[in-house]
Formats: sequence, C-alpha cells, structure tokens
Amino acid sequence: MNSMAGEDLIRRYVAASAADDFPAMEALRHPDWQEAWPQSGEVVTSSANYRAVRSGRPEGAPRVEPGRMGGSGETWWGEAIVHYGDGSRWLGITVFELRDGLVHRERVYFGPPVSAPEWRAPWVEREEPGVR
Repeated sequence: MNSMAGEDLIRRYVAASAADDFPAMEALRHPDWQEAWPQSGEVVTSSANYRAVRSGRPEGAPRVEPGRMGGSGETWWGEAIVHYGDGSRWLGITVFELRDGLVHRERVYFGPPVSAPEWRAPWVEREEPGVR
C-alpha cells in the first residue's frame, strides 16, 4: 500500500472512531482484525466485541479526540485524548498494521496524564500534558 492510500485509510478510520461510526470502522477492518491492549493483556478479536466494550462502559462511552498521526507503508500510528464519562482524560497512542488495504491489527497504549516531578524543572520546559 502506498503512503497516500495508507494515510487516507487511517484518517477515515480515526474519523469514524471519533464519530462512534462503528459500521464505517468495521468496513475499513480486515476480516482477521484484532485490537490489543498490552497494558492489560487483553485482545479484542471481533468488531462486535469492540462495539460492546466501547459502548458498554458503566460510566458511558468515551469520546475520542484524535491528534497527530503518521506512518508509511503498512505501519501507521495515531495519538488521541480519550475523554471518559467519569471526567477523566487519558492519553493514547495506537499502532496500526495494514493488510490488503484494510486495518489488520491495532495495538493501543493508554494512560492518564501524570504530574512532572519538580527535580527535572531546571532542564525541561513545561506544557499541559496531552497531545500536541
């Protein structure tokens, strides 16, 4: 897959995710699609299960705010801020692997912003934690 086609695919996929457009996401997924969450050791193995997890959160479905993205060939990445129904805001990065012109695998790393320790202040510039 050339870079222009890969970028277009990922932009459409990320936009569908931000809009909770599950049918559009499913149409852009490879039949063997999976999404892994390495921090918890879980793997979502079907679009139906993904939809159930995303919409079945006790506090309500999260809102995904896409950020920067990049990549080439069969490997792409995207940053996001995930706003949860409990008011928390987590940062995420997804690594996308493409196959046959579709999203084949996703690995999602996420966590809450953390406070910077004071001891590093002389050597760093401070900004609001989040996606640039």
